[in-house]
Amino acid sequence: MRRVPTPVPREHDLWRFRVLGAVIPDLDDVIAERQENLPTPAKPILPLHLRPALLAGVAIVERAGPEMFRMLRGHMMGDNRVRFTDATENMIARARRSNASSQMQLI
Repeated sequence: MRRVPTPVPREHDLWRFRVLGAVIPDLDDVIAERQENLPTPAKPILPLHLRPALLAGVAIVERAGPEMFRMLRGHMMGDNRVRFTDATENMIARARRSNASSQMQLI
């Protein structure tokens, strides 16, 4: 998903900022230097050399937990923010329910 970095860059540079770049510093610059075409809904395949960065980002977010989702939501705007919030709130709610059941298993 796209994000809006701070400070806000020139309007013609907004296309290159993604949520993963908020998790992994300099990723947006590396992708721009290589002039990569990132996945779209029509072509959702990530180039092989970028997959480790995606997996590292997923691991960072998973380890950080719900607080990271809330921080990343602050980088969103418009429809992306709504979609991101809907997706992450569902994940947070499921995590709370599974933590509650695992606590009950310990008793």
